[in-house]
Amino acid sequence: MKRLLIVYLVLLFATSNSSAQEMWGAATSNYSGQMGIALNPAIIVNAPYVWELHVLSFDQAIYNNFVYLDGKSKLFRKSFAGESIDQDYVKDKNTAKPNKNAYSSTFLKYPAFIWSGKKLALAFQVSTRAELSANNVPNHLAKFIKEGFDYSPQHGINYKGDNIKTSFLNWHEIAFTAGTKLYDGQDWLVKGAMTVKYNYGLNGLFANIDNVDYLVASPSQLIVNNMNANYGHALNDNSENGVPEILAKKGGGWSTDIGFLFYKNYFANFYNPCIVRKDGKPYDYRIGVSLLDIGYVKFDKQASTYRFDNVSTNWTGIDTVDFNGIDKTDSILGVQFYGTGDGALDKNKFTVATPASINAQIDYAINTFFYVNLSVIQRLPFGENMIRRANQIALTPRYETRKLEIALPITYYDLFKPRAGFSVRYGALTLGSDAIGALFGVTNTFGTDIYFGITIRHFGSCDRISNSRKKVQLEQCKSPN
Repeated sequence: MKRLLIVYLVLLFATSNSSAQEMWGAATSNYSGQMGIALNPAIIVNAPYVWELHVLSFDQAIYNNFVYLDGKSKLFRKSFAGESIDQDYVKDKNTAKPNKNAYSSTFLKYPAFIWSGKKLALAFQVSTRAELSANNVPNHLAKFIKEGFDYSPQHGINYKGDNIKTSFLNWHEIAFTAGTKLYDGQDWLVKGAMTVKYNYGLNGLFANIDNVDYLVASPSQLIVNNMNANYGHALNDNSENGVPEILAKKGGGWSTDIGFLFYKNYFANFYNPCIVRKDGKPYDYRIGVSLLDIGYVKFDKQASTYRFDNVSTNWTGIDTVDFNGIDKTDSILGVQFYGTGDGALDKNKFTVATPASINAQIDYAINTFFYVNLSVIQRLPFGENMIRRANQIALTPRYETRKLEIALPITYYDLFKPRAGFSVRYGALTLGSDAIGALFGVTNTFGTDIYFGITIRHFGSCDRISNSRKKVQLEQCKSPN
């Protein structure tokens, strides 16, 4: 039995296979293009390529600090063999502190394009995103989510929780990016870019518990002494329309990314297509700052919100209740707490903010081929109903050439556990994971992460000129700007 005080917490955790689209192994590269534009849009200005045709990319990342899969489960081998994982390997970090958090992010980016001139760059992209966050969930509630109300060690104990925030957002994103050089001096080069995005809202959900005081007396009896909470949704309710209903527009909104890059001692001719580079470096270091996903989606179709103010109940027989479908669940909760099916109904529209954050990074060029990047992401608060991005620190050393790139990101999510990753780009194909140990099942798995991209780049051509003139130009290219 997996029924809890607020059914939508269950839904949020259960849909985790649906936060983060950073792709640290690919996004920090000078060749990242569309796979790095979401981290800092200024990366496309005066890029190593003239244009980039992005064919397709995908990223899925899941992370939490409660439930994990034991490293002895042999996840990778059993998955390929079609074998199931023994439930004994599904464990949890059953500690009172810290409170539990969960993040999930999925995006699919369709064919997109970048044109990068020496002073001006333009880009266009269309993608589908699904983001989920659940924050500040107390340990006892997380344990009931995993074990159900029949978890006897927690029976008869009075529990309290407050400030529990959960949100889910699914939308199409249509984005335009424009960037330019802002300053080109002797020692510093400054680039800036801005992305404007229209958000085509598909599905949304939020659930907030301001405070709750409850007790599970037995698997069939839930006693709520007091609760203040609200939730809302714009979702498909298992209707006969199926997929068309899930993909129907239920709202809309806007968001933006703004980014700046500062290069120390930028070498303008480093990426000259006439040179096979064996020495030098494109810059000493670059510093990046960006604001990401500052925006919202407002749902006003098939949308409802519900509120519970200072309510209480003695819910006997909860284990026999059939929570089948969103609308039916709304009615059940209304009857239980207010006596009527629409007793908790509040409004017919709501807004969910996109996962806003500020990002800072420094990228140091060791020599021609080796670089190391340090990045920090801090989420920004924009209202009660919002996708909360995971706070992150990422250290990414990489080997980078035009054709081949290998990166080894080490990421630290929400000050919980570091994760090691691996990414490789060869020609048009990029494959990677920011949690490679978890993917192969060699470490305890608190989440998974995998991404790939297919991208075609044109680096320009070397003019057909006389050998004597080419020799002069090549000598000039060896000197700093």
